[in-house]
Amino acid sequence: MTKREKRILIADDEESIVFVLKKLLEDEFVIDTASEGQAALQLINEHNYFAVFLDIRIPKINGMEILSYSRELANPPNVIIMTAQNTMINAIDAMKKGAYDYITKPFDVEEIVGIIKKIRKDETDALPQHNTGKKNIDILDSLLVGKSKVMQEIFKTIGKLSHNSLTVLILGESGTGKELVARAIHLNSLRNKKPFIVVNTPSVPFDLLESELFGHEKGSFTGANEKREGKFLQANGGTIFLDEIGDMPLDLQAKLLRVIQEKEVEPVGSNKSIKIDVRIIAATNKNLKSMIKESKFREDLYYRLNVIEITLPPLRDRKSDIPVLAGFFIEKFAKELGISGKQLNEESLSFLQSHNFPGNIRELENAIRRAVIMSHHSTLTPEDFYDIIKPENISNSKFSDKRNNDSTPFEDIIRQRIKNYLEKIKDTNLTDVYKTIIGTTEKIVIEEILILSKNNQIKAANLLGINRNTLRKKIKEFNISKKII
Repeated sequence: MTKREKRILIADDEESIVFVLKKLLEDEFVIDTASEGQAALQLINEHNYFAVFLDIRIPKINGMEILSYSRELANPPNVIIMTAQNTMINAIDAMKKGAYDYITKPFDVEEIVGIIKKIRKDETDALPQHNTGKKNIDILDSLLVGKSKVMQEIFKTIGKLSHNSLTVLILGESGTGKELVARAIHLNSLRNKKPFIVVNTPSVPFDLLESELFGHEKGSFTGANEKREGKFLQANGGTIFLDEIGDMPLDLQAKLLRVIQEKEVEPVGSNKSIKIDVRIIAATNKNLKSMIKESKFREDLYYRLNVIEITLPPLRDRKSDIPVLAGFFIEKFAKELGISGKQLNEESLSFLQSHNFPGNIRELENAIRRAVIMSHHSTLTPEDFYDIIKPENISNSKFSDKRNNDSTPFEDIIRQRIKNYLEKIKDTNLTDVYKTIIGTTEKIVIEEILILSKNNQIKAANLLGINRNTLRKKIKEFNISKKII
């Protein structure tokens, strides 16, 4: 590698970004700037830059194209991709295509200083500072969602893992998305055309787990009526995901260690080993280091699995991601259920962000699904989540107090709602207020009773205190949807 010039290129059409970076770095480096892609490419050809700060949406030629071009040079520069759209796809794609780093706008000055220090250290130590693979692999669309800093770092790690087969250990509480990360690693790797095999360790009986993983010969144990190929052989050429590895029994841990070391499996009842080429990704919600001290997990296996460690934060530690996650789930379920126009208002978003979500993303997903199905309104409100989210898990006293105020008489609740409605319409020319309020209330009561009775019209009619024929007429009169029922 030839010696770098003490020179930095800032390629961005946002003058404010260029100004900030230039002021920060000009005491130490010669600074070149470009406001469009063609000029940036010309400068990259002319100089051996220490670093290039490159906007992903720069005019004429976009940042990803320039990044791909720069990777073909004999001595490619250290490219830092900049973007205001901090999506998983952008982060992974940038790292896969060889970016040194990926930052989102607005960024901290300390972040830029840290990147410069890291480049300097890497080049001094002569460490490889790029992902050098050039094959363009389709990116996963929407397996992972999150704009928080911690999730952006995880997306970058997934990108860096795309051109190797290193073993990965994913740590995190239940419901944080460990399998989704494993799938993203596989689908963004060179193995993505080969199988991705999932083994949920606790779901397989201990006495069958060895056979499940490594296969067995016919007659090797009671019930083994035919030869069976294990999960490792099924995953050959691809990736195997060992979920909840902390639940694996010790004797099987020793056999797994041998598989990792020797890259071969021996089916139960066989004396012959079969060579395999499998990437291993393991995950657990347990503290493996504590288990090692208690002699419940092998230390040598831990270090074999923990070549690259990814720790997924609980949702309560990245509540800034709740709005984008909620929006993603609403869109997903609305599409699945054929429902349109659902959205969250500011109060419902605040309510969700006040919840600690012990079940993490899985709990949020279930809450959104139920609210989308059960709510008859286009805007989801905190009330739509009251029967799903437990009061003890609400951190904001405003919502906790509101939820626990169940002693208000029913008549007072109705009176207050009507007062609020009348206040909104008092300056309009609306007539037939009585008919509007009574008709709307009657329709809602019938809909809710039908949902409660699971569309058993006899039961619903009994609860309403009307006969079944009257109920049928009301359903037709109010055009109550079968989807709602």
